[in-house]
Amino acid sequence: MKTPFILLVFLLMALNFPLAACAETRLEKFREAREHRAQAKELMKLKPQSVVFDSFEGREILVHVAPNARQKNRAMVVVLHGGMGNANHIHGTIGKVMNDAADEGGFILAYLNGSGATRLGENGHNAWNAGGGCCGQPFKNNVDDIGYITRAIDYLAAKYSIDKKQVFGMGHSNGAIMTQTLMCKTDLYQAAIPISGPLNIDAQSCPPAYHKRVLAIHGVLDKNVPIGGGNGTKGVTNIDYKSQSYSKGAFEESSATYTIDAVEGADHSLGNIRDIMLKRDGRTLGQSAALFFGLTPKE
Repeated sequence: MKTPFILLVFLLMALNFPLAACAETRLEKFREAREHRAQAKELMKLKPQSVVFDSFEGREILVHVAPNARQKNRAMVVVLHGGMGNANHIHGTIGKVMNDAADEGGFILAYLNGSGATRLGENGHNAWNAGGGCCGQPFKNNVDDIGYITRAIDYLAAKYSIDKKQVFGMGHSNGAIMTQTLMCKTDLYQAAIPISGPLNIDAQSCPPAYHKRVLAIHGVLDKNVPIGGGNGTKGVTNIDYKSQSYSKGAFEESSATYTIDAVEGADHSLGNIRDIMLKRDGRTLGQSAALFFGLTPKE
């Protein structure tokens, strides 16, 4: 009689283990989201320096105008924040190195804002509808972020004398996925640097990217949006992400140049990637971006 009882105990333990593991995973994701919100709130409290506060269609835009930017036919880099962040958040992380690079190269920076990421409409916690399930309420509500960004660039081009043939894109996480979608589906950007995010829509090719360039920077240790694709073990999105190799294939099918910079020792954190790249390359992330876009100071 003892043997069946012991087997029953082991069976119950085995059945409960996956439930306990799932509960632990949910708890970790909750903590991750809470920490991200706390960090975002701290960065949101900081009033960005060296920017002009502009707005378009109800969304605030932070614009950095290099003092030595020429009066017309200016180049511009559009920077998109990650999910649950905002323009203040990404400016607080890389604004210093990006603004310094803009001042060296004489170009304009525009930090754009997505729309509310959650049903609660938490103030300042934004996301982009980048397609492929990403991300949050903007995706669920089918927010036309391609249309918004297109119109915002038209607005900025007219106001700040931007040459629309010299507009470049950059973004992190959800903002990187949005940047890849824009490169694949529109002619807005001449080149792009997505950081920690793949092309997540189903696409055999990306015709608008014909003969254009993409530099995809991605941490090898990223557990939020794995470089090899799949569902990340960190973060709260529960999305099956496509891989960077998939993204590379879609762009190269349209004769675009797609370079993957797999950053050893880096996770999903933009600050972590920024610091490791500085040590590795001897250049700031801003200087590397300007170099890739061809916006470094002319000799």
